[in-house]
Amino acid sequence: NAITITATCPVGLIGDDIQTVAKEMTEELGISVVAFNCEGYKGVSQSAGHHIANNGFFKNWVGEGEAEDEEIEGFTVNLLGEYNIGGDSYEIERVLEKCGIKVIATFSGDGTYDAATKAH
Repeated sequence: NAITITATCPVGLIGDDIQTVAKEMTEELGISVVAFNCEGYKGVSQSAGHHIANNGFFKNWVGEGEAEDEEIEGFTVNLLGEYNIGGDSYEIERVLEKCGIKVIATFSGDGTYDAATKAH
């Protein structure tokens, strides 16, 4: 449903224009193609790279999905900054579900394009 292009360290050094590639591929393929200039997921513990990617998701995807036909009962949340490195996301979602809270989307760990478009 969508494609992401993530710059690796060599791409950052070479200076490939992945933003233009993403724009051209969006037009050619008719789907959302988003590029992230976060070479090697820079920053301490790759945090800056995740921040860059999350901002890209918000800018390009959140709110783009069609509304659900039925309203979701109870409370809903989106998890921001959950990278599911050690399976944390599964436990967080399990505990929230026991509290009657449904997770709509996670950014960015196990997040999906479809969930992100409905995160609004």
